[in-house]
This record gives sequence, C-alpha cells and structure tokens, in this order.
Amino acid sequence: MVRVQSYTPADGNTPTRAAVRAAQQRKRSLILLGVILLLVVALVVVLGVIFVRGSAGAPPEEQSAAGECLPTSLRITADPAVAGALEAIVEDLAGSRTDCPAVTIQAEDSALTAAALTTGAAPEFDVWVPDSTMWPERAAGQAELAGVDAADLVVSGTVASTPVVFAATEPTAAALESEGAGFASLAGQSVAAVLPDPSTVASSSAALLALQTAVGGDARVFTALSLGLEPGVVSTAAEALDAASAAPSPTIAVTTEQAVLTYGEGAETPLVPVYPTDVKPAVSVPVVTLADASDETLEAAEALTTAVAAATDRLAEHGLRDAAGNALDATAADAEDARVSTDPADGVNHAGALRTWQKLTAPSRMIALNDVSGSMNQPATADMRRIDLFEQAAVRAINSLSADSSIANWVFSSRRIGAQDWQEIVPFGELGDPAHKQRMIDSANSLDSLVGGGTGLYDSVLAAVSYLRETYVPGQVNLVLLNTDGFNEDDDGLDLPGLLAELAKLHDPAKPVAVIAIGYGPDTDQAALEQIAAATDGAAYQALKPTDIGTVLIDAVTQRGCRPNCG
Repeated sequence: MVRVQSYTPADGNTPTRAAVRAAQQRKRSLILLGVILLLVVALVVVLGVIFVRGSAGAPPEEQSAAGECLPTSLRITADPAVAGALEAIVEDLAGSRTDCPAVTIQAEDSALTAAALTTGAAPEFDVWVPDSTMWPERAAGQAELAGVDAADLVVSGTVASTPVVFAATEPTAAALESEGAGFASLAGQSVAAVLPDPSTVASSSAALLALQTAVGGDARVFTALSLGLEPGVVSTAAEALDAASAAPSPTIAVTTEQAVLTYGEGAETPLVPVYPTDVKPAVSVPVVTLADASDETLEAAEALTTAVAAATDRLAEHGLRDAAGNALDATAADAEDARVSTDPADGVNHAGALRTWQKLTAPSRMIALNDVSGSMNQPATADMRRIDLFEQAAVRAINSLSADSSIANWVFSSRRIGAQDWQEIVPFGELGDPAHKQRMIDSANSLDSLVGGGTGLYDSVLAAVSYLRETYVPGQVNLVLLNTDGFNEDDDGLDLPGLLAELAKLHDPAKPVAVIAIGYGPDTDQAALEQIAAATDGAAYQALKPTDIGTVLIDAVTQRGCRPNCG
C-alpha cells in the first residue's frame, strides 16, 4: 500500500492535476540543482587539496613525477669514485622541477681534499663525500701532528661501500680461486702483486690492514710482506690494473671491486675480481659535514644521506654496493662475497695501517757505524775472520735498501783522528746514485784494511746520534746502524751512564734517531747495547754464531721502520 499525502492550498481550493505535476517538477529541479552545487563544491575542495600537496610535497607515489628538492643549497665535494652516482641521485630527487635550491658537486680526489684540510685551509664544501672513512681521520690526525687548527669534521653516516679484491686475468683468477687465495697467501709470492700508493688510494690502506690481520698482527711477518709489496707500488688504481692486465706472468692488482667493474670494458685483456678467502676488507663511503654547519645545511645533508642510501640502483650503476656491503644483484652463490667489513670505525684502523706502512717504507738516512777494532781480526770460521763475514753481510745490507735511501759509512776503534775514536769513510749520498752506491760497496769490502786498535764505543755512538739530530731530515728513518764485537775500551771518554744521560738529552719523539745495535760473538757487551738501543727507541741484536751475522744484519736493516715494536 502506498500512501500519498494530499496537498491542500492555503486558500482551500482543490488543485488540478496539471498544477500538481508542475509542482512536483519544480521540486525535482530544485533537488537536482542542489546535488550539482554539492558536487561542484566537493570538486573545488579536492582540487585545492591536490594543489596544496603539490606545493608542499606530494605523497610517495607522486614524488617521482613532481620532484623533491633538498631543503637548502649545498656545495658538495666528492671523490670521483662516487661523484657520478651522486649527480644521478640529486637529479632524480629534483625530477623535472626547476625551482630547487642549487646543489653543486665538485669531483676531487679524497687525498687532495684531505691534504688541503691538513693545512688549515677553509673547507670549500658544505658536504664532503670521500671514498673512505679513512680520509677524515687522516686529515684530522695530520693536522694535529702539524699543530694546525683545521676544520672540525663530523662523519654523519655511510652511504655506500666496495670490497677490496685482487684483480686478475681470467686464467690467473681461476688459479687463485682454486688455491683459496687470501692476504696471508701473498707471502708465498706465487703471483706478483701490484699495489696502488697507500698514501693516496684508500683501498690500499684497507688492504694493508687486512694483511696485518691475516698474519695475526705479527710485526716481523707484516714488515717482510709490506717490504715485499713495495717494489710493486704504483701511483694509481688505473696503473695497477694496467700492470696486471699487461703482465706476461701471473700478476694481481690489489684494488676495489668497483675499480675492476669499471675498468676498461674494451680492454684487450679484461680483468675479473678475486675475493680474498681469509680477510674481507672494504672501503666505506661516508657523508662528512662541518661541526659548525647550520641547521639548514645539516637537514639537507641528512636528506642527501637518506636519498643516497636508498638509491641502490644508482649505486650499482656506478659499481658500488650499499652501506652494508650488499650487492644489488647478489645471488645465493655469491652472497658470501657480499658480506664484507664496512664498519666506519675501520677508518681509524686504515689510517693507522697507512702510518705503519709509511714508517716501514720510508727511505732510510743511515750512518753505518762499524767496529774496526783489532778484535774483528779474530777467526770466525776455519777460513774467515769476523771482519770478512761482516764485509759480506754489509754488501747484502746495502743492496737491500731502496734507491731513495741515503747512507754514510763511519768506522770506529780508538784514536783514529787524534783523540777522536770515529772516522767518516764515505759521506752521505743516495743509493740511487750508482757512483755513491759503488763507493759504499767498495768501502764495505775494504773494511779489513782499517782494522786495529781498541774499541771506542760510547763516544762514537754519541757522535753519530748527535750528527743525525743536528742534520735531521723529516720523512726519512734517521738511524745509526751500530756493528760491534766487543766492549767499550776508551777509558778517557764517556762511560755508559754518561752516554745514556747524553742520549736522554738528545731524545725527541718528534725527531727520532734510533740506534739499532748488533753484537757479533760471545764477547759483546750485549747488556750495554740493549741499554743504548732502549734509550733511543731502537733495538739490539746478537749474532752468537758466525753464520748469524748475515741474517741478523739483513733483519736489522729491513726491520728499521717498525722498531721498537717489531716483536
């Protein structure tokens, strides 16, 4: 049943059907008009919301089209290894927008940026993105050593990484992988190793730390391996890769996965990465800001850090992994290779490994202070005297030093020049000069002609140390290599307490002059030599058997940089 409510006009007249229909039509028209007005209002509101959101930041699904600006302008200095990826990521952020604050990216080698900071120069960046966490630590440490008031840096986060690998040709890589090649296996020298200069290439410092770790921190083994790598040091990663590619015999370049992946795609002899099996080092890419940066700059740097860390596809396009060391296309088969050390704290350790390397491989500035007292004529073997064995060992020691080392030959006995116990036979000169090297070898071979007299030990040691302190050359290992077979026999000169007191006065940790003392045979005053070495942060050796002379002398020369902590 349908009830229809009747309509009664106010005047009491009964309406006609036409009038009723007209009234109903007008009612429907008014309702329709109201609905249309409501729809128009709703549309205006929706369009207004969309407009506001487009101005203030679109929702995630719309950002790629609208673009997202960094909150303020930034000057970024980035290592070339990461600059390309940064440029792409910043462009992606802005999208098609042209109203974003200016972001400039200056590509510069991290070593150059760190060196500039070390001088105390004002930073020319708001954000620094070096290729390793080592560089901020290195810049701060070098500035502190130099007494320079440098910019205070803050490492605010890491955004990418790349593992350190051995780059090799495919045949060499196959052989290494079958052997399970690691950093410790470099001691076997089954392949030649080429290392980019650790002072300018961060991956090499990471490799040195890995080498140190692989040998269990044994300073002697690490020193020997480091010196074994030294002849293969080249300036850049590109040179190392070229050398490995062109080498006629099995050769590896110690570098990064990124360097291998981006190396000469059209190279005649391509290279592939071999992942070490014992230690898995990596270099981590940090974002560095200044301690006095504005809040706006820090906000922009944080936004940049977030964007880069999330842009794993862009990082992969430039051969980089994410901050955790995971490769974008890592499969189960190579997942182990993805698990590499990317601890930002490694930057401190990398810088420490670099300092050790620089000490070990620094050119020597050495006075060879050789005992030519009469006792050196005593027989050591059936057919050789002590001096004969020492001459042979001395020539080997000279040949073990790098060409940029400088060396002088002094001898001592008693009253060689008036009351003076010591005498300069060959003055300082670089071993890179063939004439000087030959003079040193000739003088070593003719020491037997100078033998005679007593042992004027203490005065001679003081004279040699004093000379090196007065003529100290920074950047070189300044030392006295003392060779003797006896006791001090100069009663008119210093006694041991007097010598130790004088050495204490000369001691300066900023300008160290070490005495490395070698005692030959059972008649040596080894206790005195140990005290002399300790007073100069040096070391004392003893060759009890004649056959030990050569081994001990070579060991003393090659361990010069790690003393007194060679183990």
